[in-house]
Amino acid sequence: MDIQQEMRNEARRLLESGEVKVVIGYEQGSTAFKCTPAFVESSDDVDRLIWSPACTNNLATYLPQEAKEARAAIVAKGCDVRSIIMMIQEKQVDRSNVHIIGVPCAGVVEATALESGDFRLDDIRGISWDGGKFAVQTVSGNHSLDRNAVVKSACKTCGYPVPTQADTMIGGEEAAQISATSESGFAMPESMEERRAYWAKQFEKCTRCYACRQACPGCFCKECFIDRIVPRWAAKRAGASDAWMFHITRAMHNAGRCSQCGECSRACPVGIPVHELAREIERHVAELFDYTSGMEFGGDPALGTFKAEDPDPSHG
Repeated sequence: MDIQQEMRNEARRLLESGEVKVVIGYEQGSTAFKCTPAFVESSDDVDRLIWSPACTNNLATYLPQEAKEARAAIVAKGCDVRSIIMMIQEKQVDRSNVHIIGVPCAGVVEATALESGDFRLDDIRGISWDGGKFAVQTVSGNHSLDRNAVVKSACKTCGYPVPTQADTMIGGEEAAQISATSESGFAMPESMEERRAYWAKQFEKCTRCYACRQACPGCFCKECFIDRIVPRWAAKRAGASDAWMFHITRAMHNAGRCSQCGECSRACPVGIPVHELAREIERHVAELFDYTSGMEFGGDPALGTFKAEDPDPSHG
């Protein structure tokens, strides 16, 4: 039985038994290579749910609302599960109101990357994984693309393609065959001067649309610091210095929370690699506190406690 059918069967069971009021998953989008979030409340509608390389959204962003009053099931990839655990630790979601349907993920497609294929996007009729390759079915025939040419950058360095935690884990055979690569193709500049110059150039492109914030499960504040009038942290104009304030402060707020799902970068309309900034911060969190976000339901977030022996880089 394939992952999609397993997922539908589990969703049907949960809804018919009354264990959950809604199943949050994916359904077909406007094209064969796009999916959209689905909220299924009746067992009659579970066939809307699909599983494909186009299931890119981190659905954890919807949990605070959907699991607020009743129990919700959620289809979750490895990075999504880490986000869910983080939200439970941060008391944004009640653990008893969440049923996690874990699915192994070989990486999700960056839709814009398909433009490099030897076919027209309008001709695509289906997409799927074929071993280590990415298969595209078109009106004129089948095409095979290299995985690293089409997946999101964050997927290339994902260390947890199989969920570490789940109430129901599906796709066992597929999970055993999945492994992640370790090269994203992005190299963080080494010197502070080079880093400052690199990010200054990136932030010059920022229009302050806040798409990265809206896509991020870690941005759950009811009022974002950047929207406050008193105190005012940045001007409303989309200037480079104000973009610095927004991105750096948001990244620091998410220290120890980021699951590296890469949705912030995917949502950015001007192509800023936002998740690479977060990945660098998470590297420091791991080194300083021996902590990786979203691994265990128990315990506290890395920056949720203070210990006298905590390292202080400013003191050498």
